[in-house]
Amino acid sequence: MKALETFLKDWQGREDVIGALVCGSYVTGNPSKHSDIDVHIILADHVEWRERGNHVINGFLIEYFANPPGQIRRYYQDDFNERRTMSMVQFKTGRILFDYTGIINVLKLEANEWLGKNYKAINNTLLEIKKYSLWDALDNLKDCYEQERKDFTFAYHNALANLFMEYCHFLNLERIPSYQIYAYLEDSNYLQKYSKRAFPDDSFKNVFVHAIQEENAQQRMALYETLVDYVLIQMGGFHIDGWHIQSPIDSSS
Repeated sequence: MKALETFLKDWQGREDVIGALVCGSYVTGNPSKHSDIDVHIILADHVEWRERGNHVINGFLIEYFANPPGQIRRYYQDDFNERRTMSMVQFKTGRILFDYTGIINVLKLEANEWLGKNYKAINNTLLEIKKYSLWDALDNLKDCYEQERKDFTFAYHNALANLFMEYCHFLNLERIPSYQIYAYLEDSNYLQKYSKRAFPDDSFKNVFVHAIQEENAQQRMALYETLVDYVLIQMGGFHIDGWHIQSPIDSSS
């Protein structure tokens, strides 16, 4: 692509640049008019700075990230800790433009290893807090619905997104951005494009997709309650009467 070649002229040949990789929809397929061209510039190990920015060249938006390898590895760790996979997927699926030292091939292998790691299961204290939070969200949405508030639709879709994220956390799955949840559940091409595993609970998925598509407020409320009840059962059950949790006080100063 001519725009990419033009952009790389400012980087390739510099002594502090050892490689470059392009990723995103222009590599994995099906770019839209809003897609940008994502480029990772790999800096030498001794470099003590990083940079990101954007350039529009020949009508294409190029978003670039310049980092030494150690910083890329920190992104892998940070993303894993936050149950994200963006940095790893970009390197796994990206296409090498040049790699003077072979480091990008190493980073691609490491990205694949991170993608194969399992997240730590949530502990019982956090699980109980999450169950209460889901019950409370349902109660708040019921109140919003019964008062016929104008923001019910807004509150409903936010509650759906939060429920999905909490259930994914319980299932030890990664966090999916809200704007990608529907594609994650319904588009098999999305799974291949972003190196995702299929959502493991078809019973939840089918009702959840119905809930996204439903337009009637009464049916929305019924579907959301069905989903919350289902998730709470999967989490071990929940009863608000008598619920309590005891944990050590926060002794940090």
